[in-house]
Amino acid sequence: MKCSTCSTEYSNPNQVICEYCGSELSKNEPTQTQTKMPPSKIDQFLEDTGLKGLYQKIKKSLKE
Repeated sequence: MKCSTCSTEYSNPNQVICEYCGSELSKNEPTQTQTKMPPSKIDQFLEDTGLKGLYQKIKKSLKE
């Protein structure tokens, strides 16, 4: 697991404080929103205009 402040790896699951930066370590796994990158501008545009489904179908057909 990693420290959420400095990203230092720690292997002891019972560790409470990061040895490197001294911040308190979270016992919870990071949520999807914390680890997920913000959507790209094209993805945001497709989502806002309602074209995302059509775009996905086109991408899928090009792969085949």
